[in-house]
Amino acid sequence: MHDFAYRYGFTEKAFNFQQSNLGKGGKEGDRVLMSVQDASGVNNANFATPPDGQSGQCRMFIWTLTNPRRDGTMENDIVIHEMTHGITNRMTGGGTGRCLQTTESGGMGEGWSDAMADWMAQSSGTTKDFIVGQYVANRAKGIRSFPYSTSATTNPLRYSSLQKLTEVHDIGEVWANMLHQVYAALVAARGFSSNKLTDAGAKEGNVVFMRVMMDALAIQPCNPTFIQARDAIIQADQNRFNGVNKCIIAKAFASRGLGLKATAKFVDDATLPAGC
Repeated sequence: MHDFAYRYGFTEKAFNFQQSNLGKGGKEGDRVLMSVQDASGVNNANFATPPDGQSGQCRMFIWTLTNPRRDGTMENDIVIHEMTHGITNRMTGGGTGRCLQTTESGGMGEGWSDAMADWMAQSSGTTKDFIVGQYVANRAKGIRSFPYSTSATTNPLRYSSLQKLTEVHDIGEVWANMLHQVYAALVAARGFSSNKLTDAGAKEGNVVFMRVMMDALAIQPCNPTFIQARDAIIQADQNRFNGVNKCIIAKAFASRGLGLKATAKFVDDATLPAGC
């Protein structure tokens, strides 16, 4: 996680977690502390993100939904989900660790974490549905309401779904499913790189997705809304790729109700930018 995220921009100057920053900026002495089979909880995991210079702490719990019980550290998507909280909390708002605190932005924090696990699990140019927590729960549907999917039948969550959601993981499912649409659209248009973990300069769609997702974290405001986070992703594409993916990204968001004229009232909109 450290090494591939570093290549995509989570560096010392971007407030990452390192014991030594090797003179490259940022505050050091903040390696991640891991607690495996932590006794303070069950059926969950968490990641505490203090400001740059203080160690993040990840606690992985035992899951009691099966007999014998199962260890969350044995499921990659849970580990990736938790580590991503450290990335999004540090990069949003300049390393304070305090800029995903509202219900909406905290929900997106959960969504980015699922989206990162989704991205890691995809292995070809055919974007597959992604399910979180199948192993720990020992059930095909995992621990979320729906698989993340390009099919609105398989996953009906839309921007308007937020009207009825108040819990951060539920809100996160809406954001992660939107990001799944963006990812799938970019891969369909630009292809898939099997070297995604080591070559952040590749031109394929899965690499482009991770580039704009990570870049956007650093330019979005503290406690962003869905609209502001979407705009940051579009701006990140403009900054890095001269906006060549603007319409692909905008159409993907609009397909789930987050069109150009969407407002903070969580009403679906399918408006596209001019020229799209």
